[in-house]
Amino acid sequence: MIEYFINDAAGRLLPVDQPQKNCWINVERPTHADIQMLASNYNIPASYISAVLDNREKARVDGIDPLRPQSALHLLLQFPRSQTSPLGYLTYATYPISFVLTDSAVITISNEPAAFIHDFIMSGDQTAIKISDRQDFVLRFGWYVAHSFVKALSDTEVATRSLERQLTTATHNDQLYKIMAMQKALTVFTSALTDNRPVLDQISAAPDYFNGPKFQELLSQIIIETEQAQTMASIQSDILGQFSNMVSAVVSNNLNEVMKLLTSITLVMTIPTIIGGIYGMNVGLPFAHLAHAFSLIMGVTIVICIATAMTLRRHDWF
Repeated sequence: MIEYFINDAAGRLLPVDQPQKNCWINVERPTHADIQMLASNYNIPASYISAVLDNREKARVDGIDPLRPQSALHLLLQFPRSQTSPLGYLTYATYPISFVLTDSAVITISNEPAAFIHDFIMSGDQTAIKISDRQDFVLRFGWYVAHSFVKALSDTEVATRSLERQLTTATHNDQLYKIMAMQKALTVFTSALTDNRPVLDQISAAPDYFNGPKFQELLSQIIIETEQAQTMASIQSDILGQFSNMVSAVVSNNLNEVMKLLTSITLVMTIPTIIGGIYGMNVGLPFAHLAHAFSLIMGVTIVICIATAMTLRRHDWF
């Protein structure tokens, strides 16, 4: 799927049917035909576009080395996307997104839907987003990529607090499976953020791109957002590591409490069974000749059961 956007007279992003001068081309799940068409029309290597087809592609930048000049600048970063784990729990994975700066357009390519693209399009400060200023456009877009990690980590933090509330009654392995899914996501986040950071440093020091106070300020904001996400991922990873051990202990303790309760109930309920078994024997027994023998025996049984239950309660065994 290929979408084209331009700035209208008011400076807002406007979708159009055909590419124009100074347009933004957003490509999702590019086909072989899309790759060949874009590579030919904009004189860029096909690898700039096809790189996102490999979900394990590492972040990198091409075209800033003055000894190896390229026809366009290519910037590849990792972004997070929510998904369901094999066990059915919420987790995250990271995927590559490419930015290609040409003389007449900015091209973004991804093989998976990126939620922050919609956020970028619907930004309240659209009048400041000028496609014609391609370097500024890419940096503003890059901030949304970095911020998507912060949003995802905020969601995992909320999920962690939800797990804490469930901890008092946890007797199953569900909480452990949820923690495992979140730990997997945090590991992936840490790896992606670690890959993204050197790319930001590279473009910050590029001699022919992103020079000037305005660009450096935008880059600084992206780096700050990335560092914030790295810090959040590190803290949450440590917390979940400790939380996992605590959950295991609490689940085991809760199961012990359940078993203690069931054992106490079984003990109390055993008393009527024993007495009923004794008085069911075909031999002479005390009180058997009385007219109200059944009521008397039941009364004594109830008293013994209550006394047993109170004794267990007093020792915190019930």
